[in-house]
Amino acid sequence: MKNISYSIVLLLIIILFTSSNNYSQQNQLKVETIDKIKLEKLIKERNGKFLLLNLWATWCAPCREEFPDLVKLSDNFKSKNLEVVGISMDYPEEINSKIIPFLKKQNVSFKNYVNGFEKDEHLINAIDTSWIGAIPATVIYDEKGKKVAFFEGKKSYDEFVKQISLVRKK
Repeated sequence: MKNISYSIVLLLIIILFTSSNNYSQQNQLKVETIDKIKLEKLIKERNGKFLLLNLWATWCAPCREEFPDLVKLSDNFKSKNLEVVGISMDYPEEINSKIIPFLKKQNVSFKNYVNGFEKDEHLINAIDTSWIGAIPATVIYDEKGKKVAFFEGKKSYDEFVKQISLVRKK
């Protein structure tokens, strides 16, 4: 009887510890502004990983529709040398009121930033000079920080996987 009691107490401790870790992860979502210096560092410091950079906004319906596929992609490709990162085109003042609540609702586990460039055009030109700024937009950089794909518009999980496969074969 004493062993069963110890086992139950141990099980409860494990459950409490596990749920507090999940709770803590959910509440530690952090969104920072990104400027030209941070963006260049993000692209150049790849540590052998490809980067899928998605530009989105909470007010953009196709972006919101695409997000569950990005979450799935990030979860499924974490161990396959692909890092998914988002840049929200919302205003930095909306981090706590719009961006973080949206990311929590999506159960996002990947890093997200908010546009901190002085003007949107500066971010747009830093990403791709031929891009008109329509979102969602996605850029893939190889493990050396070289841009290997750019596409606009909402994509599905399968379309993302296809693009990743294509650029990895290059």
